[in-house]
Amino acid sequence: MKKTLISLLVLMLTGISCVFASEVTKFSRGFIKHFKDCDVYEETVTSTFEDEEFKSQRKILGWKNGVCRYTETITSKSGGYRLNCNFPEIQVDELYDAMRNRSKTPERFNLEIFTPEVDPKTGETVYVTKGTTLIKGNKAYIAWAKYQNNPYFCKAEKIR
Repeated sequence: MKKTLISLLVLMLTGISCVFASEVTKFSRGFIKHFKDCDVYEETVTSTFEDEEFKSQRKILGWKNGVCRYTETITSKSGGYRLNCNFPEIQVDELYDAMRNRSKTPERFNLEIFTPEVDPKTGETVYVTKGTTLIKGNKAYIAWAKYQNNPYFCKAEKIR
């Protein structure tokens, strides 16, 4: 049951992320500036897709144990999810560079779809790639989707 729920969450999150693929993902200058050094910062962004309004609350929580902690809460009339992310410095640098890139030319990327499995030797949950889905968007969208949909960096939880 738990495995099915997690798989469903991952697929739904991928669906939410893909919803925004048709738009250019934008970040405020304040967010980009604070993200560079993982300084505490918060912003809320509202967008509309197919007559449904989505609200994203982005929070940079700062460095802890060598990773930049970040949360994003995405809500709409259909429901909501929270992503709890931990980015090592190399990912912070990649995301920062992608956000600074102002190109609006869409790129294509094969985003990995992960599903949880229990390691028979250790009993721990591991995530296995079970295919890919093609996404299209600007550099910032691609970079963020790559990590937000990877359970080794971001964990998703349904909030309503």
